[in-house]
Amino acid sequence: MNKFDAYMLFFGFFALILFLLYLVFDYFATNPNAFWDKWTKKTLWLWLPIYGLQRLIKEVILKKK
Repeated sequence: MNKFDAYMLFFGFFALILFLLYLVFDYFATNPNAFWDKWTKKTLWLWLPIYGLQRLIKEVILKKK
């Protein structure tokens, strides 16, 4: 592993730790319902297509005839 890879790995871990600390702080700063509502709306673009594809496969491809 060269120096650049080591720096990028360190930066990635550091950014992940900062993000997790931000999530913990945000969770305790608001009530749990507001926290989950806000993060669900922020990450909707990420998990909704995966969930929709799963439902499509279940209902169309795997349906019993």
